[in-house]
Amino acid sequence: MAGSLSKLICLVSAAVLPSPLAVVILRVCGHRIGPECRIGFSLLWVDRMFLQGCNRIGHFNLIACKRLCIGTDGYIGRANAIAGPLSILLRREGAIGNSNKVVRGSQGPVTIGPASLRIGRLAKITAEHRIDCTRSVSIGDYSTLAGVGIQVWTHGYIHETIGPGRYRIDGPVAIANNVYIGASCIISMGTDICAGVIVGAGTTIARSIDQPGLYVSSAIRQLPRPADPAERRDLVAEVDPALSERVYVKRPVSEVRATQ
Repeated sequence: MAGSLSKLICLVSAAVLPSPLAVVILRVCGHRIGPECRIGFSLLWVDRMFLQGCNRIGHFNLIACKRLCIGTDGYIGRANAIAGPLSILLRREGAIGNSNKVVRGSQGPVTIGPASLRIGRLAKITAEHRIDCTRSVSIGDYSTLAGVGIQVWTHGYIHETIGPGRYRIDGPVAIANNVYIGASCIISMGTDICAGVIVGAGTTIARSIDQPGLYVSSAIRQLPRPADPAERRDLVAEVDPALSERVYVKRPVSEVRATQ
């Protein structure tokens, strides 16, 4: 009860008070916020906040998550929606720009375990992108999700050929250092992108990239249907009675290769 009251006080303070007063009240409520931090008129419903140095959070954000940590000179712009049981971790000078959506489903029937969005040093999510954090997403140092309209997905579904049956496949997404992702790209679950990669606008990344270079979309082509999960070495069944559907976790490529 005390925790909910503290969060409610913080929510109201950040929404209606000028930044200097809001910072004072947030610090009184137990959040670690530097005196030079600036917080715009935003809705903050966060269990723990750690803001260092000259951080800033712009106006008209909705941030409802477990933990928010921003390193020195990092920032969150304006009109972002961040919601779900996850942690947001920005290293020094990391940034989330404007009008982005970062979401995770409720724990229990939809998601299990911890998840986070990690943004490296001088890395940035620019504007109007959507990040699904059913599983964790990491963006390395000096990497950029550029333009608008990028989608990052950490889950997907396989439907049976007949009837209503389906199952879900989850997998974290890891983007290494010095990666550029062009506008309107789609990144699928369980994907690793190595350092030094440039991805052209409008490209769908459905498998891991382990060699530096420039990657662009090819013409659409037909592929075989995915094999049954029991026949795949890259999937591990997620066993949790709270889940409302069949869920499999996609193993990293390096782990699969090690077992061959």
